[in-house]
Amino acid sequence: MAERGPQPLYSLVVLACNRPRALADCLESIARLAWSGRPPEVVVVDDGSLPPCRDVVDAFAGRMPIVYHYQQNRGVAAARNRGLEISAGEFVAFVADDYRLPADYLRQVDDFFRARPSAQVISFSIAAAGSSPFRAVQELYQRLALAQQLKLEAPPPPVVESFTLPASRAAVFRRGLFDRVGRFDESLTVGEDGDLGRRMAEHGIPVHLFLRQRIEHHDGLGLAGYLRQRLRYGRSFVRVLGGGAARPRLERLGALGVPLCAVSKMREWWTVAGRTGERGRFLALSPLLFGFLACFYLGALRELREREAE
Repeated sequence: MAERGPQPLYSLVVLACNRPRALADCLESIARLAWSGRPPEVVVVDDGSLPPCRDVVDAFAGRMPIVYHYQQNRGVAAARNRGLEISAGEFVAFVADDYRLPADYLRQVDDFFRARPSAQVISFSIAAAGSSPFRAVQELYQRLALAQQLKLEAPPPPVVESFTLPASRAAVFRRGLFDRVGRFDESLTVGEDGDLGRRMAEHGIPVHLFLRQRIEHHDGLGLAGYLRQRLRYGRSFVRVLGGGAARPRLERLGALGVPLCAVSKMREWWTVAGRTGERGRFLALSPLLFGFLACFYLGALRELREREAE
């Protein structure tokens, strides 16, 4: 394992858990970054992999400064916080182990922060990758949700800023931001990035997003995995944001509110798809898109009911 050298400008915290092959591919993309500045420090936080992923990390020790830390499984928020504690860079990126970074990742980030010295965080768009036939639905879901939130039209601008976006997607932070808004909430199993974004907004700190630069996300999920993911995100929606405009309908109508909320969102997204030129894809994928939305609102309903029972 490489020894710690001079303080790096950038630290890349890789969040790993039980995906050694994905981790190796992620680290390979980091090793191939086109970057002529001070070498970035790589910190791999292994959140309870069985067996541990030390061998995967050791294979890269001669190619870049890299640090390995293993902890008993405590969740992604705790892994983020531990990586923040271990890392030394002025800027800290959080990279999921199933991400593949583009070669110009650091160069784009560095150019951005030099051009905008007051900015505190920059994140990237996500491109669903891999062999799953359902990744197209996942990507359209994410694109429409983002376009609605930001009121985007085609063609989109290169960079947007928002007070409602989560601080996620291989985001890079100025370290001092965490002194102002606090660290990730370890009581949240998902949605910790949305919670941080909410606290940033309360401090007047927007999230910046590269709309045209994309991170490949090789999540390896099939249909069941994507639907379970939507259930978890629906629960997180209630925990972090209270359930938004859907909450009164779900509380009043219960299970009937789930398809009604999904239909309402589909109507909204039909309008968004017209603005962004994606109505053809919307029509082709609408049955699965409806299923994704229904699972999201079902997760929200389950969380609301559990809270009522407490």
